[in-house]
Amino acid sequence: MLPALLGLAQLAFAAPSVTDAPDVAGGAAAAPAVVAAAPLNRPRVCLVLSGGGARGAAHIGVIRVLEELNVPVDCIAGTSMGAVVGGAYASGMTVTDMLRAIDGITFDSLFTDKPPRSEQSMRIKADSYLPLAAPEFGVANGSLTAPQGVVGGVALEAQLRALVKVGGASDFDHLPIPFRAVATSLGDGGMVVFERGALVTAMRASMSVPALIAPLNVNGQLLVDGGLVRNLPIDVARAMGADVIIAVNLGTPLLKPAQIQGLRAVAMQTLGILTEQNVRESLQQLRDGDVLIQPALGDFSAADFDDLVKTVPIGEAAARAAAGRLSALALPAAAHAALRASQSVATQARPAQRIAAIEVRGNRRVTAEVIAQRMQTQVGDVYDAPRVDLDMRRIFGSGDFESVRSEQGDEATLVVNVTEKAWGPDYLRFGLALSSDLGQDATFNLLANWRSTWLNRWGGEWRGNLLLGNDVLLNTSLYQPLSDRQYFFVEPHFAAGITPLYIYNASVLLSEYRNHFVGVGLDLGANFSAYGEARLGIYRGRSRYELATGPPTLPADFDEDIGLVQAALRIDRLDSVNFTRSGYLVSLIAQSSQTALGASDSFTRVEGGVRGAYSFGNHTLQLAVRGGEASSELPAYALFKLGGFLNMSGYRRQQLLGTRYAYGQLLYQLKLAQLPLFEGVYGGLAYEAADMPQLLPGNDKPLFQSGTAFLGADTPLGAAYFGLGYGGAGNQAVYLFLGRPF
Repeated sequence: MLPALLGLAQLAFAAPSVTDAPDVAGGAAAAPAVVAAAPLNRPRVCLVLSGGGARGAAHIGVIRVLEELNVPVDCIAGTSMGAVVGGAYASGMTVTDMLRAIDGITFDSLFTDKPPRSEQSMRIKADSYLPLAAPEFGVANGSLTAPQGVVGGVALEAQLRALVKVGGASDFDHLPIPFRAVATSLGDGGMVVFERGALVTAMRASMSVPALIAPLNVNGQLLVDGGLVRNLPIDVARAMGADVIIAVNLGTPLLKPAQIQGLRAVAMQTLGILTEQNVRESLQQLRDGDVLIQPALGDFSAADFDDLVKTVPIGEAAARAAAGRLSALALPAAAHAALRASQSVATQARPAQRIAAIEVRGNRRVTAEVIAQRMQTQVGDVYDAPRVDLDMRRIFGSGDFESVRSEQGDEATLVVNVTEKAWGPDYLRFGLALSSDLGQDATFNLLANWRSTWLNRWGGEWRGNLLLGNDVLLNTSLYQPLSDRQYFFVEPHFAAGITPLYIYNASVLLSEYRNHFVGVGLDLGANFSAYGEARLGIYRGRSRYELATGPPTLPADFDEDIGLVQAALRIDRLDSVNFTRSGYLVSLIAQSSQTALGASDSFTRVEGGVRGAYSFGNHTLQLAVRGGEASSELPAYALFKLGGFLNMSGYRRQQLLGTRYAYGQLLYQLKLAQLPLFEGVYGGLAYEAADMPQLLPGNDKPLFQSGTAFLGADTPLGAAYFGLGYGGAGNQAVYLFLGRPF
């Protein structure tokens, strides 16, 4: 799936898009409301910049040479990346400004919409411990619907804000350089030309690459990349009053017949043909005196946003090759300097402005109070663009929205525009967990996760999980905040299932029991912002063990009634669960089983742990310690268990059983490669040790030790690992692992 999406992105990035604005002009020859007069005694020169994705940074090189040659730019029309570079320059950004801005841009910084995991709510963080795969489906009227794009464009807008000095104008003719951007209407396939409104929004719309970036809804129109209809908008520049056009066509070469193999290649070629057809039509509109510049970008990928600056010299070289024709348009040095000075008048930094009000627009189910609660920016704060951008990502990270955008309204009002998910508020996700020790032990679990959100104005949410495979589990809960602020909540929950209990004699599986259980509980909890939560709850249930295979090391069949109260604290600031590079996790749970509550046994059980990570470059060191203690012998369902991948990897799942334990892990992790939209590829080594008196005394050791080596990658199906575990003679494992262990 990922290669296909990247292929679509690479082709579609060759196509431009359009920006949103309060008013949008449509049609092939959409004219601006007011056409600025041509400069006295010389032709009006308009720069036309094509789409091309990451290849579009070459436009900056062309602009640099135009300035060196004193060639005036009186207006700009652009599509997709051409609209981004053109809009930045039109807003007053200098070439130096633009080079500095793109130097820090990466694929991830453009297309990672969610906030850092450490900033997400505990409800969202809890999902990362489940083996859930993409995508998330909506459920409505008995059918499944899916998102309109892989990303929502929240991070893209944040990057675009750093590329403009004038955020908007009532009319794009009033920018330092008059400007137009082009998009495609998804409804009728027509061209849409933006000539007024918020410049950043216009640039964002112009980069709505189909299938990768969600379409932008502007006044009821869904807009996608303009390259589908006008990748080189020469006619738009003519409508702006251009006498002479400097057209920069980046293009994306079509695949050769031998290269067209598979669905991805066919999709790429189809989009490429559509784009090239409208470019050919546009090139026929060039006249004598116009200048065409075509940088020789070769096979440079339209999706390679990690290397934007590499295309700038290529753009410069192409412009210098056309220097003879460009020089005919040049102004005297003093006149050009005066023109550039006039085009920079509006770029002076404005004094810091305090936010007088925060207004939420576009919400239907999610209340404005809850949205505002997710922001660190508050009324009375000085406007801070990076802080506001992170707030938008926090709001997006709640999982309720397909688009979140900010703008500065009138009278120091910060406007938060949200678009709730069209495929919500009921969601379905699937997941898969696989583990195999080269055929000796193999587990398979398929997970279905259901969420019904915003059952009421305080954000009530019903969740259910169904797990089928080696483990069978059905659990459901109703999470109900007790106010708009969502600090306190109650959560009744129910669970029933069948899970295995393995009894080992040394490294040999001796017996297997199946635990049939059912139970209900009620928790009262408090959220500590995005940092953690505390819970106090009561649980009542029943557990019945049946001997499946082997001799009866425990009673062959026995029942246990469960009645307990428990208190739990969890602080989760990890940046990732699978490949942690920074942050920490603290957990503590204390349980008291009481016969007065209907339990078969009375005992107290406490378990806690700390995990942290520190990175330098691509290297990471992780340290984890945890342990558990009980006041007396524990029933089977409450035993502590170790064994399995990165949980004493040299030992099999549940091979170590006991009523108390102390565990430590030291792990080294190296990032080997980056994967767009995913965490990457990693290699690692781990040392683990545990002190754990065994349920069967003959299995006891003074200290259990294990070493692990692994290779792992983040994938659309979850984290996948190949690992080797060694725990001494007779205790070794070779793992193929996908998902999260249960």
